[in-house]
Amino acid sequence: MSKPVTIIMIEDDEGHARLIERNIRRSGVNNDILPFTNGTAAVNYLFGSDGSGLHHKGRALLILLDLNLPDMTGSRSCAGSRRTKYLKCAPVVILTTNRRLPGNQALL
Repeated sequence: MSKPVTIIMIEDDEGHARLIERNIRRSGVNNDILPFTNGTAAVNYLFGSDGSGLHHKGRALLILLDLNLPDMTGSRSCAGSRRTKYLKCAPVVILTTNRRLPGNQALL
């Protein structure tokens, strides 16, 4: 049996967070959604006190990540996840309301 996926939503705009969750629920997804409004709280949760992410061992995660957070960029908040064996397989979906990505790469 597969394990349920926990959705980690990192979004500082309350209206956007409600919209995201409402559309997830409308599509029939009833998985747990853990909301975070800033990168610091999300990083603390994801990596834990020892920075390894060990407490997520064996858990399936999906990270919904806003690029424009009040305390750090979205890319910085999850930068270490690919180097951490417990988080490297967690898919990250990047969300932004900007027309341009960092580095002046246009959104398609």
